Amino acid sequence: MTDLILYGGKRSPFVRRVELWLALQERAYVRRPADIFGAEFEVFRAYNPLSRVPVLVVPDLAPLIETAAIVDFLETTAPPERRLIPAGGDERVGCQQRIALANALAEKGVAYVYETERRPGEYQWPQWRERLASQIRSGIEALEARAPADGWLGGETPDGSDLAAIATFDFLCGIADLLEDLALPRLSTLSGRSRAIEIFAATVPVKG
Repeated sequence: MTDLILYGGKRSPFVRRVELWLALQERAYVRRPADIFGAEFEVFRAYNPLSRVPVLVVPDLAPLIETAAIVDFLETTAPPERRLIPAGGDERVGCQQRIALANALAEKGVAYVYETERRPGEYQWPQWRERLASQIRSGIEALEARAPADGWLGGETPDGSDLAAIATFDFLCGIADLLEDLALPRLSTLSGRSRAIEIFAATVPVKG
Protein backbone atom coordinates (compact mmCIF):
# COMPACT_ATOMS: atom_id res chain seq x y z
CA MET A 1 0.00 0.00 0.00
CA THR A 2 1.43 3.37 -1.00
CA ASP A 3 0.49 7.04 -0.77
CA LEU A 4 -0.17 6.97 2.97
CA ILE A 5 -0.02 10.48 4.46
CA LEU A 6 0.64 11.00 8.16
CA TYR A 7 -0.33 14.36 9.65
CA GLY A 8 0.96 15.62 12.99
CA GLY A 9 3.51 17.69 14.85
CA LYS A 10 7.08 16.72 15.72
CA ARG A 11 6.56 16.66 19.47
CA SER A 12 3.52 14.40 19.82
CA PRO A 13 4.35 10.91 21.18
CA PHE A 14 1.20 9.61 19.47
CA VAL A 15 2.20 10.87 16.04
CA ARG A 16 5.71 9.54 16.55
CA ARG A 17 4.42 6.10 17.50
CA VAL A 18 2.43 5.88 14.26
CA GLU A 19 5.41 7.07 12.21
CA LEU A 20 7.67 4.48 13.83
CA TRP A 21 5.05 1.82 13.13
CA LEU A 22 4.87 2.82 9.47
CA ALA A 23 8.64 2.82 9.11
CA LEU A 24 9.28 -0.50 10.86
CA GLN A 25 6.57 -2.12 8.74
CA GLU A 26 8.44 -0.73 5.70
CA ARG A 27 5.42 1.13 4.38
CA ALA A 28 5.68 3.98 1.91
CA TYR A 29 4.31 7.14 3.50
CA VAL A 30 4.56 10.91 3.41
CA ARG A 31 4.98 12.91 6.63
CA ARG A 32 3.18 16.25 6.73
CA PRO A 33 3.22 18.69 9.66
CA ALA A 34 -0.03 20.01 11.09
CA ASP A 35 -0.07 23.11 13.28
CA ILE A 36 -3.34 22.50 15.10
CA PHE A 37 -2.52 25.22 17.64
CA GLY A 38 -2.37 27.79 14.88
CA ALA A 39 -4.22 28.69 11.72
CA GLU A 40 -4.74 25.06 10.72
CA PHE A 41 -7.05 24.27 13.66
CA GLU A 42 -10.25 24.94 11.71
CA VAL A 43 -8.91 23.62 8.40
CA PHE A 44 -7.88 20.33 10.01
CA ARG A 45 -11.48 19.46 10.83
CA ALA A 46 -11.77 18.18 7.27
CA TYR A 47 -9.50 15.33 8.41
CA ASN A 48 -10.66 14.96 12.02
CA PRO A 49 -13.76 16.68 13.43
CA LEU A 50 -11.89 17.08 16.74
CA SER A 51 -8.89 18.72 15.04
CA ARG A 52 -6.56 16.21 16.70
CA VAL A 53 -3.50 14.36 15.50
CA PRO A 54 -2.36 11.85 14.39
CA VAL A 55 -4.38 11.41 11.22
CA LEU A 56 -3.44 8.84 8.60
CA VAL A 57 -4.84 9.38 5.12
CA VAL A 58 -5.25 6.11 3.24
CA PRO A 59 -6.36 5.80 -0.40
CA ASP A 60 -10.05 4.88 -0.77
CA LEU A 61 -10.78 5.25 2.95
CA ALA A 62 -11.96 8.08 5.18
CA PRO A 63 -9.04 9.61 7.14
CA LEU A 64 -8.05 7.35 10.03
CA ILE A 65 -8.01 8.98 13.47
CA GLU A 66 -6.83 8.04 17.00
CA THR A 67 -3.58 6.18 17.54
CA ALA A 68 -4.99 2.84 18.67
CA ALA A 69 -7.35 2.63 15.70
CA ILE A 70 -4.60 3.60 13.25
CA VAL A 71 -2.26 0.99 14.73
CA ASP A 72 -5.00 -1.63 14.53
CA PHE A 73 -5.42 -0.84 10.83
CA LEU A 74 -1.67 -1.12 10.26
CA GLU A 75 -1.48 -4.43 12.10
CA THR A 76 -4.44 -6.02 10.35
CA THR A 77 -3.25 -4.96 6.88
CA ALA A 78 0.41 -5.94 7.36
CA PRO A 79 1.81 -9.35 6.44
CA PRO A 80 2.38 -11.51 9.54
CA GLU A 81 6.17 -11.11 9.45
CA ARG A 82 5.86 -7.31 9.76
CA ARG A 83 3.34 -7.18 12.57
CA LEU A 84 4.56 -5.61 15.80
CA ILE A 85 2.07 -7.12 18.24
CA PRO A 86 2.22 -10.88 18.95
CA ALA A 87 -0.64 -12.86 17.46
CA GLY A 88 -1.95 -14.31 20.72
CA GLY A 89 -1.36 -15.76 24.15
CA ASP A 90 0.53 -14.26 27.07
CA GLU A 91 2.95 -12.48 24.76
CA ARG A 92 0.13 -10.53 23.14
CA VAL A 93 -1.43 -9.64 26.49
CA GLY A 94 1.92 -8.50 27.85
CA CYS A 95 2.66 -6.37 24.81
CA GLN A 96 -0.76 -4.77 24.86
CA GLN A 97 -0.48 -4.00 28.57
CA ARG A 98 2.90 -2.33 28.11
CA ILE A 99 1.40 -0.29 25.27
CA ALA A 100 -1.56 0.63 27.49
CA LEU A 101 0.75 1.85 30.26
CA ALA A 102 2.90 3.88 27.87
CA ASN A 103 -0.18 5.33 26.17
CA ALA A 104 -1.75 6.38 29.48
CA LEU A 105 1.54 7.98 30.48
CA ALA A 106 1.67 9.90 27.21
CA GLU A 107 -1.88 11.15 27.77
CA LYS A 108 -0.94 12.41 31.23
CA GLY A 109 2.17 14.02 29.78
CA VAL A 110 0.16 15.88 27.16
CA ALA A 111 -2.27 17.04 29.85
CA TYR A 112 0.70 18.29 31.89
CA VAL A 113 2.06 20.22 28.90
CA TYR A 114 -1.34 21.81 28.26
CA GLU A 115 -1.60 22.82 31.92
CA THR A 116 1.92 24.19 32.29
CA GLU A 117 2.74 25.51 28.80
CA ARG A 118 -0.57 26.33 27.13
CA ARG A 119 -2.68 27.62 30.00
CA PRO A 120 -1.80 31.13 31.28
CA GLY A 121 -0.08 31.00 34.65
CA GLU A 122 -2.84 32.87 36.49
CA TYR A 123 -5.34 30.19 35.45
CA GLN A 124 -3.27 27.15 36.34
CA TRP A 125 -4.45 24.84 39.10
CA PRO A 126 -1.42 23.80 41.25
CA GLN A 127 -3.17 20.79 42.79
CA TRP A 128 -4.07 19.45 39.34
CA ARG A 129 -0.52 19.98 38.11
CA GLU A 130 0.84 18.14 41.14
CA ARG A 131 -1.62 15.29 40.62
CA LEU A 132 -0.58 14.91 36.98
CA ALA A 133 3.10 14.97 37.95
CA SER A 134 2.48 12.31 40.61
CA GLN A 135 0.68 10.06 38.11
CA ILE A 136 3.44 10.48 35.55
CA ARG A 137 6.22 9.75 38.02
CA SER A 138 4.44 6.66 39.36
CA GLY A 139 3.69 5.44 35.86
CA ILE A 140 7.20 5.96 34.50
CA GLU A 141 8.65 4.01 37.42
CA ALA A 142 6.26 1.16 36.59
CA LEU A 143 7.37 1.27 32.95
CA GLU A 144 11.01 1.32 34.06
CA ALA A 145 10.40 -1.87 36.06
CA ARG A 146 9.11 -3.59 32.91
CA ALA A 147 11.95 -2.44 30.68
CA PRO A 148 14.72 -4.95 29.93
CA ALA A 149 18.30 -4.60 31.10
CA ASP A 150 19.38 -5.61 27.60
CA GLY A 151 17.66 -5.94 24.25
CA TRP A 152 14.08 -4.89 23.64
CA LEU A 153 10.74 -5.21 25.36
CA GLY A 154 9.79 -7.34 22.35
CA GLY A 155 12.82 -9.62 22.73
CA GLU A 156 15.44 -9.70 19.99
CA THR A 157 13.71 -7.01 17.93
CA PRO A 158 11.45 -4.06 18.84
CA ASP A 159 7.74 -4.73 19.12
CA GLY A 160 4.83 -2.31 19.43
CA SER A 161 5.45 -1.81 23.12
CA ASP A 162 9.01 -0.66 22.44
CA LEU A 163 7.66 1.97 20.06
CA ALA A 164 5.12 3.15 22.63
CA ALA A 165 7.58 3.14 25.54
CA ILE A 166 10.33 4.98 23.66
CA ALA A 167 7.97 7.58 22.18
CA THR A 168 6.51 8.27 25.63
CA PHE A 169 9.81 8.31 27.50
CA ASP A 170 11.50 10.64 25.02
CA PHE A 171 8.48 12.96 25.11
CA LEU A 172 8.43 13.09 28.91
CA CYS A 173 12.17 13.76 29.02
CA GLY A 174 11.45 16.96 27.12
CA ILE A 175 9.26 18.32 29.92
CA ALA A 176 11.45 20.44 32.19
CA ASP A 177 12.16 19.06 35.69
CA LEU A 178 9.50 16.35 35.52
CA LEU A 179 11.80 13.29 35.59
CA GLU A 180 15.22 14.74 36.34
CA ASP A 181 15.49 13.36 39.91
CA LEU A 182 14.30 9.84 39.00
CA ALA A 183 16.65 6.94 38.32
CA LEU A 184 15.48 5.42 35.04
CA PRO A 185 18.53 3.55 33.72
CA ARG A 186 16.65 0.89 31.76
CA LEU A 187 14.42 3.29 29.88
CA SER A 188 17.40 5.58 29.25
CA THR A 189 19.33 2.64 27.82
CA LEU A 190 16.35 1.53 25.74
CA SER A 191 15.96 5.03 24.33
CA GLY A 192 19.67 5.26 23.59
CA ARG A 193 19.64 1.85 21.89
CA SER A 194 16.75 2.92 19.68
CA ARG A 195 18.72 5.86 18.31
CA ALA A 196 21.08 3.49 16.54
CA ILE A 197 18.08 2.89 14.22
CA GLU A 198 17.68 5.76 11.76
CA ILE A 199 13.91 6.26 12.08
CA PHE A 200 14.10 6.50 15.87
CA ALA A 201 16.94 9.01 15.72
CA ALA A 202 15.19 11.06 13.03
CA THR A 203 11.95 11.39 15.00
CA VAL A 204 13.22 12.42 18.45
CA PRO A 205 10.63 14.99 19.58
CA VAL A 206 11.22 18.70 19.19
CA LYS A 207 9.72 21.04 21.78
CA GLY A 208 7.46 23.76 20.48
